[in-house]
Amino acid sequence: MMMMRSLALAAGVLPPYAVALAGRLHDTAHRDIETSRFKCELPPLVDPSSDGLPAARDIFSGEEALKLQVERHSTIVSIPSISYDDNGEPLEDPRWEVFYTLHDTLESLYPNVHRRMDRVKVNTFGLVYTIKGTDPSLKPLMLAAHQDVVPVPDASAWSYPPFSGHFDGQWLWGRGASDDKNSLTALMSALEELLANPNWIPKRTIVFALGFDEECSGRRGAGTIGPYLESLYGPNSMALILDEGGMGLDLVGNDTLYALPAVMEKGHVDIWIELHVNGGHSSTPFPHTGIGIVAEIVTRLEAHPWKPKLIEGSPIHKHFICQSEYSPDSAPKITKLIKRGDLKELAKELATIDRSTHYRLQTSQAVDYFLGGVKINAMPEYIKIGVNHRIAPQDSIPAVKANILKQIKPIVKKFSLAVKAFEGEEQNPDFEFGESLDDGVVAPMYEVDYNGTLVLTSSQLTQVTPISPTTGPVWDIFSGTIQHTFAFDGKVVPVGELMTGNTDTRHYLNLTPNIYRWIPTRKGLALNAHTVDERVDMLNHMEILSFYYDLIRNFDASDAASTAETSETEEISEL
Repeated sequence: MMMMRSLALAAGVLPPYAVALAGRLHDTAHRDIETSRFKCELPPLVDPSSDGLPAARDIFSGEEALKLQVERHSTIVSIPSISYDDNGEPLEDPRWEVFYTLHDTLESLYPNVHRRMDRVKVNTFGLVYTIKGTDPSLKPLMLAAHQDVVPVPDASAWSYPPFSGHFDGQWLWGRGASDDKNSLTALMSALEELLANPNWIPKRTIVFALGFDEECSGRRGAGTIGPYLESLYGPNSMALILDEGGMGLDLVGNDTLYALPAVMEKGHVDIWIELHVNGGHSSTPFPHTGIGIVAEIVTRLEAHPWKPKLIEGSPIHKHFICQSEYSPDSAPKITKLIKRGDLKELAKELATIDRSTHYRLQTSQAVDYFLGGVKINAMPEYIKIGVNHRIAPQDSIPAVKANILKQIKPIVKKFSLAVKAFEGEEQNPDFEFGESLDDGVVAPMYEVDYNGTLVLTSSQLTQVTPISPTTGPVWDIFSGTIQHTFAFDGKVVPVGELMTGNTDTRHYLNLTPNIYRWIPTRKGLALNAHTVDERVDMLNHMEILSFYYDLIRNFDASDAASTAETSETEEISEL
């Protein structure tokens, strides 16, 4: 049985502006690749006090401020605004209707936001709030969060009901308490505080965008908000976009606080493998049922993980360069390897720290979905698995597809399976299956015809994003605000990092190169996102609120990111 398949490489899916920017940043990275050229220099601290508004520490400290914020956050967390992978479209699937309740609740909790900002609903449940600034020459500041949360498989496993918003005096418990209503509540509250002052009129336009299906790729929410905003403002029109994500705040050695916003995201692709195979009565089974065949695929994939690699000049490399400079004794071996420039050994060492560090260095693959069998005495005729991949910068979507095909090839030969791989899709590799062989087949004395066909498809194709700048006036305000809000007796060191997951910003790439994914959570104070007993420390939540309040004020006082500047697209076209 001869099966030949040639799969041609197709174009990427990044929008044109982001593709151009990615190319420029890629070239820049190669020009500036020398470690010696990155010095981890910090821009000045930026204090917002010159605007005459009350300091964050005066507004957001004390029992009354905490009580108000607990009430707000608990109320918002109590609304089960769940998005499901199998949701239908808005207005067609009644499971979306809980978002009407959330919208009404936000309007009740934040009257000044809703009185002074224009609110537009995009695709029914997406929310875009805008207050126009007095200076149209300044690019808008864009803040983002998402309204939806992941489902709760078993509420009985929780210490407190997952939609109770229970506060125990330190922690606020509930689904979404961390991801992502932590930032939604804090951003809304920062804006409410500013807009409660009738004399505060922003100089810079502020856009606040809330998607509603980030937990299932954001196609309906941010996927429609992004084009909507681009149609209003044009490409490269925002000064900065701040969304969820990053690695929060990490105190090293009690004297250095590292602020780790994500300046890039890994790529993403889900690979679906479906097996159609002969069934029959279980009393006379084949040597391998369809589940057994697919189990071999799973076993082979998990036995062949991707390899870690540290790219010189990448965000994670720069992070540890900063650590070796400001906290050299915290990890002497890492400091030594940084100084020596031994990236291969450094990658091996970093991969042993924890899963988060490990998977910032390599492509991840996780078999998260397995469907098969309908009856205990009937061999299954249809089995399906889903393999989630988050793609490291050194890899690509075609490389992931090629690896899947490579790993299944021995099993395809063993069971004489036909293969239909990624038909009609883009970003496919060149890959060829040779003639099916009999080696390895379980060989009873009688003939076994599995008559199996594997069908491979992919979904949620997302490229590795461009790297956001960590120099220049926009970064200087962002970094300087972080240094102000979290100032203490030691040093605050903001440095860009890579994010292993994906956010709604994948749909906002056309709007600015200055995209930062960061919630300033302290290590250990936001726990169990996406699992049982999700919760946040509310004093840390108050710090997050203070940072947002300071950031809005500092950008409003700055003349950085003017619309009069040469647009990024014009600069790119001249290169």
